[in-house]
Amino acid sequence: MGSSVAGKMAAYVSMGEAHRRIAEYLNRFSDAISYQDGKSLSRLLSFSSDSATLLSLADALNTFQDADRVIRQPDKYSQYVDILVPIFWALQSYRIGDLVESYVAFEKACNSFIQEFRNWESSWALEALYVIAYEIMILAERADIELASIGKTQEKLKGAGSFLVKVFGVLAGKGPKRVGALYVTCQLFKIYFKLGTVHLCRSVIRSIETARIFDFEEFPVRDKVTYMYYTGRLEVYNENFPSADHKLSSFCLKLSCLNN
Repeated sequence: MGSSVAGKMAAYVSMGEAHRRIAEYLNRFSDAISYQDGKSLSRLLSFSSDSATLLSLADALNTFQDADRVIRQPDKYSQYVDILVPIFWALQSYRIGDLVESYVAFEKACNSFIQEFRNWESSWALEALYVIAYEIMILAERADIELASIGKTQEKLKGAGSFLVKVFGVLAGKGPKRVGALYVTCQLFKIYFKLGTVHLCRSVIRSIETARIFDFEEFPVRDKVTYMYYTGRLEVYNENFPSADHKLSSFCLKLSCLNN
C-alpha cells in the first residue's frame, strides 16, 4: 500500500525552478535553527501532512538529481548535511510511494537530528522533536503495510519504538527539555499497544513515576490526559480494575477540563 500521494502525477519542474525550491527549503531550514523557530522547523519535517511545500520540493528533488552538492557547498547548510541528505532521500521516496525506503532514510535523519538536539541548551526545538516522534511512527506503520503486502517481516514499527526509547533517554535529564518526555512516552504506548508488547510499557512508566527529575504536574495537560488513558487501558489489560477505574476517571476529568 503506497503513500496517499504516490498515485498523483508529479508536476513537471524545470531545472531552474527545481534548484530554486531546494535552495528555498535549505534557507528555511537553516533560518529556523538560527532563529530557534521550532514551529517553522516542525513544518519542514511533517511528511504526513502532505503539505504543498513538501510535495513541490519532492518533485524538485526528483528533477534535480544533485541536491547533495547544493547542501554541501555553503557552510550555512553543510553543518546539517547528516540531517538534510537523508531527509531529501526520505521525501523523494515518500513522493513515489516507496515507504520502506522513506522510513529507512527518515530514521537516519532523525538520529542525526537527535545528535544536534542534544547540543541545544534550551527547549526551543521540542515542537520539532514532537513532529519527528509522530512522523517516524506514521512512516513505520505505512512501511510495515508495504512489507506485509510483499510477504516480508513487518519490523519498522518496532524500529520506531527503539528510536523513541533513545529519544526518551535524551529528554530524561535535568533542564527544560524534560517536559517533552511524557509526549514521547505516549507515542511509545501507542506503538507497544499496536505491536502487542504492552509489557514494555512498565519500564517507561517506572521512569516517569519514580525518577526524581520528573514532576508530573510540569507536563503539558494534553500529554497527561493521553498518559492517563493509556495507563488506564494497561490496568484493564492486567485486570487491575480498581486502578483502571481511578486512572480512566482521571482521564475523563482531565479531558473535560481540556475541552472547556
